[in-house]
Amino acid sequence: METYNLWENNIPLFDENIKNVENENCCTIDTYLVEDEFDERKIRGAMLILPGGGYSFCSVEGEKMARWLNFFGVNAFVLKYRVAPYKHPAPIIDAKRAIRYIRYNADKFNIDPNKVGIVGFSAGGHLAGCVAEFFDKFETEPQDDIDKISAKPDLAVLSYPVVSLCESYAHQGSAQNIAGEDEELKKMLSLEKNVREDMPQMFIWHTLEDTTVSAINSLELGIALKNKNVDYRLHIFNTGKHGVVLAENIEETKQWTDSLKTLLKNRGFIDKQSYRWL
Repeated sequence: METYNLWENNIPLFDENIKNVENENCCTIDTYLVEDEFDERKIRGAMLILPGGGYSFCSVEGEKMARWLNFFGVNAFVLKYRVAPYKHPAPIIDAKRAIRYIRYNADKFNIDPNKVGIVGFSAGGHLAGCVAEFFDKFETEPQDDIDKISAKPDLAVLSYPVVSLCESYAHQGSAQNIAGEDEELKKMLSLEKNVREDMPQMFIWHTLEDTTVSAINSLELGIALKNKNVDYRLHIFNTGKHGVVLAENIEETKQWTDSLKTLLKNRGFIDKQSYRWL
């Protein structure tokens, strides 16, 4: 694993007065690259992983998801994005820069630039949804050639995501951390209210047992996607508390990874002939 800075200098919206430990080493990506067997170089799909944490910290979900993707031949990147007291648009600027950085360095990372997806958990799911919806909005002045590359992901996976920041079922902590008391901004950043027809394919899953982020978030987003004719998959499971990640010990819920595996295979993110898919 290697860590790369998204910017070498002149980080947009950087505040030298923000020095809390949760923002140490922010604006970086950790790389989890598949080791090619028999020295046979394969061009692979890639997924950018956005951990949760209510926009107050970045949780440890990223590495587990990255290792799972690696096992099935997908290169993975875990983003350390800015959190509170940073507010919007710092996190989305970081996430979009990461998509662009990965595509710009496609040869270096041995990936197909047309197969770069994003997967987020909880508040990271909200951020992934923001990238899917606002891939060409909340932009800063381009600094280099990386900024000229598209930030639109080819696939967006939202795991038990925060969706609304303004409705009764919203996760109040995430809303406060990303938008403060700005009610209009909360509406502007509520995913269910900003679906557009040209979004990438979406894969969403949630559990009814989640009392931290209600499954109503995912259900409402699914309805909004349906109304805009966006290609999506929605999976709601009965069992599993918030933050189960792969849910490998929950008999029903662990099926979400099988469904994602099938989608990744069908979208060509990895070689279909890999023995690990059999």
